[in-house]
Amino acid sequence: MADSAGHLLARDAAPKFEAEGGGVRAVAEVGLGIAKLRINAKHPDAWFVTALGVAPPSPLEEIEIAPVACSWLAPGEWLMTGPEAAVELIRRRCADMAGANGLMTDLTHGRVIFEVSGRAARSVLSAHCPLDLGSYAMPVGTARRSVFSSTTVFISRRPDRDGEPAYRLIFDQSMAGYAERMLGATISGVMA
Repeated sequence: MADSAGHLLARDAAPKFEAEGGGVRAVAEVGLGIAKLRINAKHPDAWFVTALGVAPPSPLEEIEIAPVACSWLAPGEWLMTGPEAAVELIRRRCADMAGANGLMTDLTHGRVIFEVSGRAARSVLSAHCPLDLGSYAMPVGTARRSVFSSTTVFISRRPDRDGEPAYRLIFDQSMAGYAERMLGATISGVMA
C-alpha cells in the first residue's frame, strides 16, 4: 500500500490567503465546489431547462441557481460554482440525466478561487488582466475567461459588497501561489 500521508487534495490544503489595504481586499474562498457541465445535445439550452428547471445563462453571463452560480463557457457547456454539496448535487443530477451524452466533471480538487472586492478592485485586477472591468463592460452577472499576468483566469463579476465591486477569480490549482503573489504584491503597491 502506498504512503499517501504527504499528499493532500487541493480541497484539503485550501489556501488561507488574505490581503487587504488601499480600498481592496482579496481572499481565498474556501468550501466552494466547482463542476463543469458539458452536454452533447441538439438543443443544449432546452436540455438545461429540463435538467435544472431554469433557462441557462446567455453567452458570457452568469446566473444564480441559489446557492450555486452558473456561468456560460461555450454552447452546451457551463461552469457551476458554489457550496460544495450543492454543486455536487447538481453535477450528479445532470450526469444521471445526460448519461453517455454528457460529461459532468468535478473540478473542485484542481482549482482555487479568490474574491477581490473594494473600490480599488478594478485597479488591482487591471494590473494583471486586459479586460475592461468597468460596470458598463462587465456588469454584475458577467463572466469571462482571460489572462492574468502569465496564466489564465476565469473571472466573474459578483454582486457588489458594501456598494463596491466584487469579482470571483478561478485559477488552476497549480497557479494558486503565483496568483497569491501577484495579488499580494499589487495590493501592497496600492497601499503605498
